[in-house]
Order: sequence, then C-alpha cells, then structure tokens
Amino acid sequence: MPRYASLNVPEDQTTWLSRLLAPFRRITGSGAFIAEIDGLRFVAIGSVLLFHLAVGLEIKSPAHFARPAGSLAADLVYNGFRGVELFFVISGFILAMPFAGHGLLGKPAVSLKSYFLRRVTRLEPPYVLCMILLFGMHVLFRGRSARELFPHLCASLVYLHNLIYSAESPINNVTWSLEIEIQFYVLTPFLAALFLIKGKALRRSVISALCAISVVLGWLFIEPNGRAYYSILRFLHFFLVGFLLADVYLTDWKGKPTRGWLWDVIAFVGWPLLFLSWSGTATPLPGQAPGREPLQTVLLVPAAVFLLYCAAFRGRAANRIFVNPLVTTIGGMCYTIYLLHNPALALIVSWTRGLGTTGSYAIDLVVQALAVFPILFVPCAAYFLLVEKPCMSRDWPKRLWRRISSGRPALTPR
Repeated sequence: MPRYASLNVPEDQTTWLSRLLAPFRRITGSGAFIAEIDGLRFVAIGSVLLFHLAVGLEIKSPAHFARPAGSLAADLVYNGFRGVELFFVISGFILAMPFAGHGLLGKPAVSLKSYFLRRVTRLEPPYVLCMILLFGMHVLFRGRSARELFPHLCASLVYLHNLIYSAESPINNVTWSLEIEIQFYVLTPFLAALFLIKGKALRRSVISALCAISVVLGWLFIEPNGRAYYSILRFLHFFLVGFLLADVYLTDWKGKPTRGWLWDVIAFVGWPLLFLSWSGTATPLPGQAPGREPLQTVLLVPAAVFLLYCAAFRGRAANRIFVNPLVTTIGGMCYTIYLLHNPALALIVSWTRGLGTTGSYAIDLVVQALAVFPILFVPCAAYFLLVEKPCMSRDWPKRLWRRISSGRPALTPR
C-alpha cells in the first residue's frame, strides 16, 4: 500500500488517527489510491445509512419516528436513498480509469481476462458469503421457508434476481444495486471505446449527449417496478458521469487538481441542496405520472452531481474533509457496510428505539445515529478485516492455496 502522505493528504492529517485506522484501510489492486474517491464513498454510504435508519425507526416506532411533514431534516435523510446513484458515479470513475489511461494517455491496454477475474476475486467472496449467511439467518431465526427462499438465493448469487423477479431480493434487499453494478462491469469494456475519440470537446460532448439520452429515455419509457426499472437502463447516465469525471481527472487535472474557494462554495451549498431537492416523490405536474420528477430536474441532477464531485477534489476546505483519514477509512469499507447494514440496523434499532424521544425529529434522529452507528461498525469492521480486505489482494487465491497446501491455518491481508 502506498504511504498515506503521498496521497495528496495534508501532513497534519497523517497523525495517530491514521495509524489507528491503518488496519481498516483498504488495499488497492493497482497500488494507486485516490483519497477523494473514498471520501465520496463516505457520503454515499452515509446517506444510505441515514435513510435506512430513518425508515427502520419509522417501522419500529411510528409513534415517535413517523416522518414529519415539512421537516428539512426528514427530507434530507429520506432522500438519502440517492446515495446509490452516487455509488454508480464512483463505479463509473473507477472502472473507466484504466481504459481512459490507455485511450487518452497511451498507457498499456487493459487485459479483459485480468479485468473480469479481478471483479470475481475482489467482489464475489464477500457477497456470496454474506448472502448465504443471511439466508441461514432468515431460515433459522426468522422462521422463513428455506424452500421458498432458495430460488431467491440462487437468483441473487448469479445477479439475476432483478431480471427474474422484478423486485428486490428478500434475502438482502439492498443487493438490487449490486446487480446493476455487475451489468455495468460487463458493459464497461464496450463503453470504453468512448475514450478512443481523440478530440476532447467532441469526446465529452458525446458522453454528455449519451447521458442526456439515457435520462430522457428512462423518464419517458421506464415505469416503476418493471424489469427495466431494476436494470442499467435506468441508471446508465450516472455511470457515464463517472466516465466524464475520469476524463477530466486525467487530461485536465493530470491527477493533481488545483484548488480554490469557489469550489468550497459549490460543495457546502450544493450537497444540502442536492439531497433536499433530489426526491423521487415530487408532486406530479399536469400530465405527469404520480411520483415522477419534472424532466428538467432529472436532466440537471447528473450535471449537479458532476460539479459536486469536482468540488470534492478542487475545494480547499471541502477537500480536507473528503481526504480526512476517518472519512476515507469508512468510505473504503463501504462495500462491507452496504452488504451488512440493513439487516443489522433492523436488529439494532429494536434495542435503541426508546432513545431520543424529545419530540424534535432532528434531535431524536441524531441521538439514534450516535447510538446505532458505533454498534453497527463492530460487525462491519470484523467482516471487513476477516473477509473483504483479504480479497483486495490480487494474488489472494494463490496465497490461500499455498497456505492450504502447506497446512498454514490463516490467510492474512498484506
């Protein structure tokens, strides 16, 4: 792993906190680490956590935690489900980088064999183990029928639950988005042809046009709860925003973006406005289907997200927040947290729902978050260290086989 101080992180942040968090810092397959991306992962997973915390509390204790009408705090957290789309932008950026490096900077071509093998060895073991464990818990502790759940497990393990059932998996409902991620992994080598367009203005215009086309077609033709609704067709534009960001990062910023205070204004004003306005439950205008946002809103969102992601890199104060060791460490653990958080929250909230009954929704939610999230971090940290982090090393299958062959008992990350 590269030294933390080499990652555009201020020297005064490479402190005892960094050393304390070092065991929980993720391993990057290429050895390169862009701290801001893990900071953005923190925003994405944090918004999803707050959303599911609010929903869980409303289900478990509706008398105290029913969503109050007209509450800005409630609007912010209930729009937190949009963190999923923020993850899609990050995935677009990360997966685009090696292809963009080849097409734009002349770096070595991407080996498709290594590309797909990396997806399997990095993501599959934590995912498969999690789904099997949750399947067992549903059957053993919740009295669910193994016969009824088993087809859902099989469909989920091969990332086809969305397409087969047109619904979220009853084993772990958040995995619907991971199935869309897999669809994008398959498409990325084909979409990467965009980086072969040599003219910068033309290339970015084509990417932007494809984003707009994706938004419009989805708005016009994709109805809620259909197969297309749970597919890449509904979200392609967010991945393409990540492509655009990778283009700018490599060719304009050359990996070292300059910073200014104007970007801080964009960050500190824009993030709250995004979550306050980016709702899927807008009041329909004449001629609109219920729950459908105005077309101009959904067209503006990808552009707004792109600017906010740029601000994470280019704001002076904002960047210091996004590269903070605690922020990037939690962001780097987002895959484990995403896999485990919803079933864990359902259990933890059952214990904590009596806390924070002041009558102020915002205060009570903060009290709940302070009580719940440290407890949630314990199983997530353990799973990350024992399961996900070892899988981050590219050669872990070979090392595991050598350990098994030699009789050594454990596989440890390096």
